[in-house]
Amino acid sequence: MSDPNLVVGTLYPDGEMNRGVDGVGFVCLNLILCYVQRADILDELKNFILRTMGAVGRKHVGRIAYRLLNILPPYEYKFKIFWVEGDVHVRAMFELHQRYGPRQVMELLFETRDASRSEAGPSSTWAGQVGPIAAPPL
Repeated sequence: MSDPNLVVGTLYPDGEMNRGVDGVGFVCLNLILCYVQRADILDELKNFILRTMGAVGRKHVGRIAYRLLNILPPYEYKFKIFWVEGDVHVRAMFELHQRYGPRQVMELLFETRDASRSEAGPSSTWAGQVGPIAAPPL
């Protein structure tokens, strides 16, 4: 695939995080393998997720977590989780993935809720597990 605006990705709707020997992982019953379209703002990313799920107008996307392979010396591989909480985080996530993970699948875990429900609070499954993503210097 040669389009730089598309990344192979796995979406984990309403999944869970677990810790293993290789870091933090995602688990989900109905994962979605797709091409993730590059986004510059959080709302674009959330709309892409809803379109991919076929849930536009029926669901809202809440919190989003991004799993990134972190290579530590000497040759130790661990997965780290970062929260995608704003536009700068979305741009940083795609920039990080383009620089360090182009051969890796982009993995996104996210909460959904019915469009008719009001804002949901933080998920008890995710509370306190990881911190927000930091934008790298450009």
